[in-house]
Amino acid sequence: MLRTQRILFLLLIALTSFSLAPAQSGRRSTTTSTTNGTTTTTTSTSGTKPAEKKPATAPSLQLLVGMNRADAFTTTPYYVYDTVLETCIRRLGEAEIVFATAGGNSMSRAEAVKAAKQETTRWVVSLELRSFYAESGRQIKPEQDELYIDYTVIEPVTGKIKRSGRTQKHIYQNGRGGVTFPPQKGPGYSEYSIKQAATEAADRILSGFDIKVRE
Repeated sequence: MLRTQRILFLLLIALTSFSLAPAQSGRRSTTTSTTNGTTTTTTSTSGTKPAEKKPATAPSLQLLVGMNRADAFTTTPYYVYDTVLETCIRRLGEAEIVFATAGGNSMSRAEAVKAAKQETTRWVVSLELRSFYAESGRQIKPEQDELYIDYTVIEPVTGKIKRSGRTQKHIYQNGRGGVTFPPQKGPGYSEYSIKQAATEAADRILSGFDIKVRE
């Protein structure tokens, strides 16, 4: 009888030891050591550490984008200027390291240069609409005119013009394909061609900084 009780007691101790072993995983253990009369306590933690969140990448290129509507063609509706500015800024912002803000739709090139001299980090971009027929010396007919976007990139602090150019895609009028806006005063322009030209302008601006939007 005594032998049977002893065996049961030993089995109980063994089972208790196995059940406590997993519970020790992930707990902190403390080790105390004494050197030259100085006691040092070291605490170690076992187990998986929680994943650390990586900080968001700060934009490395900041742009202030303005549209010159002061020299607007009398036959060009204002919504064309607004759509060009909004679409261009939206496209610029699609680049992860770019932060673009609107500088208004009444910023001439001279005003853009002045604004750039007051900036310390933001580059200033000036957008203008030009008439393809007027530039080519043709007689402008309201029902068949085409526009393109002229852009200028200006360096902060110095106000120096670093690059400029024009879009190859033209903004054409309704009835020549693409989705159109509702009829308004003056000739209506294709929404599709407006956004295509504004997107091209943004891509060319980014290309000057060796930046490309990921599709």
